[in-house]
Amino acid sequence: MARYPIILFDLDHTLFDFNHSKHLAFAEVMTNAGYDADRQAELITIFGEVEKPLWAGLEAGELTLDTLNLSRWAGLVERAELAEDRTALAAGYLDGLGRLGRLFPGARELLDVLVPDFRIALITNGYAEVQRARMINFDLGRYFDPIVISSEVGHAKPNVEYFDATFEMLGHPPKSDCVVIGDSLTSDIAGAQRYGLDCIWYNPSGQPAPAVAPTHTVQTLEEIAPLLSA
Repeated sequence: MARYPIILFDLDHTLFDFNHSKHLAFAEVMTNAGYDADRQAELITIFGEVEKPLWAGLEAGELTLDTLNLSRWAGLVERAELAEDRTALAAGYLDGLGRLGRLFPGARELLDVLVPDFRIALITNGYAEVQRARMINFDLGRYFDPIVISSEVGHAKPNVEYFDATFEMLGHPPKSDCVVIGDSLTSDIAGAQRYGLDCIWYNPSGQPAPAVAPTHTVQTLEEIAPLLSA
């Protein structure tokens, strides 16, 4: 018998290697713009510095995805004094994110094991055009029902409104039937705890436990399946 018959799975940094996808997409955009590998290494560092507070602002509800992508590319163009059009760079980057990348080792095997016996929802802060493309390009859509993308529901994790939208799509199951699985303490784990849900923190780097501990903590994807059954 399933201990948690409904799983709410994060995607980026949990099942999908977002950093790999980011580097591939960024390199494609910068290569097309004529920058060599050394210059790209400098630019992606600046890009990361620019976008980090923007993602924090998204989680805090201070800005939306409508502005985040263009804002990070505008910040890069300004700080690095690039001549390229920020709008074109931003669009090319999102296109690359949807096409390029890979799942973490063991992620598909885990989903294959779980999907016959569990209902698996996807909960992701991201762009619909990116995440919907990944569902197709990486054959992921068949695992998830529903697929809840922050840009489509108008709210982002960890906000209560995001989880309200998720539970509406799920048909309002008992919260005790559900578990959130994700890597982010500030969006996945904080959101689950705020909403009264059990959670499994995927912590492959072995970070110290937070003051308010998750229900479970794992360092490998292989540890997850045994926690989901009684």
